[in-house]
Amino acid sequence: MDEQRAAAVPLTRAQRVLAGVGGLFFAGLAGLGGYGSFASVRDVAEPWFGGQAWIVPAGVDLGILALVSVALLLEWLAMPMPALRWMAFAFTAATVWLNVSAAHGDPTGMVMHAAMPVLFITFIEAVRHAIRRRAGIAAGTVREGVPLARWLLAPFSTFRLWRRMVLWQITSYPHALTAEQRRRHALALLDDHYGRRWRSRAPADVVWMLTDGVMLDQALARVTELTAPKPEPVEEPPPATTPAPRKPAQKAPPQKAPSETPQEAPARKAPRGVATDNEARALTILDAEPGITGAELARRLDISSRQGQRLLSRLNRPAPTHSS
Repeated sequence: MDEQRAAAVPLTRAQRVLAGVGGLFFAGLAGLGGYGSFASVRDVAEPWFGGQAWIVPAGVDLGILALVSVALLLEWLAMPMPALRWMAFAFTAATVWLNVSAAHGDPTGMVMHAAMPVLFITFIEAVRHAIRRRAGIAAGTVREGVPLARWLLAPFSTFRLWRRMVLWQITSYPHALTAEQRRRHALALLDDHYGRRWRSRAPADVVWMLTDGVMLDQALARVTELTAPKPEPVEEPPPATTPAPRKPAQKAPPQKAPSETPQEAPARKAPRGVATDNEARALTILDAEPGITGAELARRLDISSRQGQRLLSRLNRPAPTHSS
């Protein structure tokens, strides 16, 4: 519609001059036609109107000019009123009939009387067509015609195309062709995706939009979404299994120490897991020198002599015996 409105450019100077010349010719034709038919129509009307017979041709000619002027103005304002146009035709036909009647059946006279009214009507129709076309272009309501070659080559599809142009107010023939091509492309996609029974398998709203040729942008978007290939699912790696938590190793029940003799006491070792640092070092020294004194042990451990003697006594103490 915007392209059509842009096409309604103002007339050039040459076009205005040509239109003015045509207007002068039309005025001359109207004047000559009115003058030529005035006497003939007056003579025909004289038996009924007498001395007032001149009113009939004057009224008819002025009525034709008034009706034509108003009809052209309404066409220019994009408000056509067909009744005015047909009434002007009726008055012109009446004028032609009255002029032909004045010829009294002479073919030559009938043609001469009918020539100027026919030229007048033809000129009026040409002007009306130009005004209507230009006003329609400016308003975006003029529908372009379908070429005759397309009607001859593809009459059925052309009729459907023309029908959609009329029903949905498509005024541009190139736009209608583009819409038809997009519609057929969508139909081919649906046929390829759903098969020949795509009308019963595709969504009902999409079928309706494509069948009637309406809302094509939305219909094509839906068809593209429906027929687009779905992405293949990506296989995810199996989740890593976490190893089961290990149960803490159960400690073996403490073994009952066998009864030891006093002589075997120096060789006994205290459990290193429960011994203090001094005890562990003292056990190492006792293993190497079983007969070491408490003072010497204290000196090596860097503790007091009293502490060394106590540590030596505790380590050399025999383990208690359990009665069975």
